[in-house]
Amino acid sequence: MADNTNPLAGHFRSPKIYSQIPSKGKFYTSDIIDMPETGELPVYPMTAKDELIMKNPDALLNGEAIAQVISSCIPSVKQPRQLLSNDIDTLLIAIQGATYGDDMEVSTTCDKCGENTTATVSVEGALSTMTTLEEAYQFNTDSGLLFEIKPFSYETSVKAGVANFRSERSLQSLAEITDEIDRIHAFNASFIELSELNFDIMVDSVASITMEQPEGDAVVVTDRQNIKEFLENCESKIGKQIEEFIGEIGAIGVNKQMLMLCEKCGTEEEPYEFEAQINFNPVNFFTAS
Repeated sequence: MADNTNPLAGHFRSPKIYSQIPSKGKFYTSDIIDMPETGELPVYPMTAKDELIMKNPDALLNGEAIAQVISSCIPSVKQPRQLLSNDIDTLLIAIQGATYGDDMEVSTTCDKCGENTTATVSVEGALSTMTTLEEAYQFNTDSGLLFEIKPFSYETSVKAGVANFRSERSLQSLAEITDEIDRIHAFNASFIELSELNFDIMVDSVASITMEQPEGDAVVVTDRQNIKEFLENCESKIGKQIEEFIGEIGAIGVNKQMLMLCEKCGTEEEPYEFEAQINFNPVNFFTAS
């Protein structure tokens, strides 16, 4: 009987990093993540095929590139599009480290001169700052409603990314419209579309709204249409509370606040340091050598 074993199998890639994730897997079933008992996912370096898809703008925009690369580099993840955004961010940093080594280049804009400045940080150091998600996130309104907010899903993050991309493209195209009235109409249409998408994202983040009853059991509303109708008709301060809460949950995971240096604004004797939030953007994340 013929031996079909690949003689090169011994040279296949192996895990380079073992990483925890902010959710610790507690939001997933086994068909989404096959979570090891150690709580650490083995992370393989990218293949040449993975690097190619990460250079495909359309695949990056619709989220398919990230989903495919996570499936390739972290086989324990069975359905990457079902992951939480917090976990995706952490896994991308781990893949970056497994592929290119511990040094990771990040960039941001100087808060003083507005110039772009870069720095090299440690992947291992970044992962060590990771905070974890709680089982549930709730807050009460002044009117006595109890909101349960769920962390952003990756699908929601993709939706938000597409919305921002469309908004930027629309604003760029406004410069080509010579008629002022037409330009105003185009701007209003773009603004309305972006507002509606952001509102849908807010609705998606609400897991339930609970109303305590003077007598009897509390009423728990989970129907998306009911929640959407309520948010369309409630006071704006409730929407602001939700947005603030979403922002707090979204920041959980790897610490994105870093101390940066600007050579233009400082000198060797008196360096200029400022704290900035780093965007671990997959579009430029995997273009390192």
